[in-house]
Amino acid sequence: MKILLTNDDGIEAEGLIPLYNVLSEFGSTIIVAPQYNQSTKSHSISLNTPLRCKEVEKDKFALLGLPADCVNFAINSKIGKIPFDLVVSGINDGANIGDDINYSGTVGAAREGFLHGINSIAISIANKKDPKYEDCSIALKQILEKILSLKIKSFFYNINYPNIPIDKIKGIKMTKQGERAYGQKIIPKKDPRGNEYFWIGGSDLTYKAKSGSDIYAIRNGFISITPLITDYTDYNGLKLKI
Repeated sequence: MKILLTNDDGIEAEGLIPLYNVLSEFGSTIIVAPQYNQSTKSHSISLNTPLRCKEVEKDKFALLGLPADCVNFAINSKIGKIPFDLVVSGINDGANIGDDINYSGTVGAAREGFLHGINSIAISIANKKDPKYEDCSIALKQILEKILSLKIKSFFYNINYPNIPIDKIKGIKMTKQGERAYGQKIIPKKDPRGNEYFWIGGSDLTYKAKSGSDIYAIRNGFISITPLITDYTDYNGLKLKI
């Protein structure tokens, strides 16, 4: 089995190596990750910017580009001469739940793998305070063993791990995407020269922890697995006669 590991937090992110160690038990694992943090870059691709890649150590590459760039590059360059069987993106520092899925570079990278016909997983940890990356990696190992034993032909999963010790996990829930949105505030500031600049409000998050959702699961001590698709079509909307 050949595995591509990437993320959106960058090549130096703490969650990368624990995940690499676990994935290496399943097969040959190659890391291609952004050189710098590229959080919330969604599924952007650098069409008008050249990519630069350097091998920082054996089978570990830093790409001056975006998360989806890393996956596209790995698959279509000499790195992917032998095709990948699985793309894993993470461990993201912070949850990717609800509407985060639309903004997330972690999910965007996994989606890029899936669009190339490769089974893909995005995995995130729900709390940035003292993140338990080792426990999260062990949990993914158990989940991946189960997935492989079921011989699922095609999958694109968004996994969120509640930031608690693995022996405190209540179980695993297959969930739907919940509703979580960044605040709508525009916060004006002034630089040292007196020029105005703005921050899009991102700290006043809202959550709707509906039963069966990813948010509900991690709030209640469960690992959330949300199966995703790439077809955005509103099929009910096709019934409209114009």
